Amino acid sequence: MLMLYYIITDKNVIIIRNRWCNTSVPPTQEDLNLMCRDIQLLDNSIRFVGIANNLGSLIGKAYRNSLIPLMDENETSHYSIQAVLRAATRQDFESKIGRLEYSIGKYERLIRATVPIRVNLDEESKFYLLLSFDLKSAALEVIEDKVFRFIQKNKENFV
Repeated sequence: MLMLYYIITDKNVIIIRNRWCNTSVPPTQEDLNLMCRDIQLLDNSIRFVGIANNLGSLIGKAYRNSLIPLMDENETSHYSIQAVLRAATRQDFESKIGRLEYSIGKYERLIRATVPIRVNLDEESKFYLLLSFDLKSAALEVIEDKVFRFIQKNKENFV
């Protein structure tokens, strides 16, 4: 599979290298950070994108350019663990209500979302996409129309 890496400078996108990626090799942190950047660039209202493993460890992240985060790195790591734990506790009710597609919380200063990433529909989530949005954004539409499409196109990177 051909992966393109980008350097973002203001509004210009420059391809800096191509890399062949064997799907049997797990993505590197650089790969995951670049994937987070690609997701963040899907919509201007996305403030932060993180990828967490099933234990809640943040293994990739990207912030919108020029954004001053509301939380420091330790607080963001703590949030990641809590978000994954909350998503995992919802699995107890899957047989009754179905699988979690995403969860969203609206706060006074931003909107947060957790999206489980499943490579196959019949398996547990190995990764979680953590997003934050500007308060007045259309987060539902961004997730359903842009983020889901991106995950579907790139899910082989999460094997």
